[in-house]
Amino acid sequence: MLDLAISMDTDRSGTTVIETNRGERLKALGWPQDCDFQLVAFDPTVRSCTVVWTEELAKDIGKALKALDEVGAPTGRKPDWYRHLLLCAKGAV
Repeated sequence: MLDLAISMDTDRSGTTVIETNRGERLKALGWPQDCDFQLVAFDPTVRSCTVVWTEELAKDIGKALKALDEVGAPTGRKPDWYRHLLLCAKGAV
C-alpha cells in the first residue's frame, strides 16, 4: 500500500515513527530528517514501512508501462488506469 506520512516520534533505537494519512503508525527506516511528509510503501499486516522517493516511483512506473507496451498489452484504447500511470511517469528520466 502507498500513503503519505508525517514524522511523529522516534523509538528508543532512534528509528522514526510515522503516521500515515489513514492513521497507521509505523516505523520508517531511512526517514529523511529534513522533511515534513513523505510517501511510504507498506504491507498493512507489518508495522514498518519503506520511504518511497517520488522520482524513483515515476521511473519504475515508466519502466512498467514500457514493458507492457513491448508485449502489446493493453491493446486498443488504453484503460483509465494505464492513462493515470502514464501521467505519473511523465517527465521521469
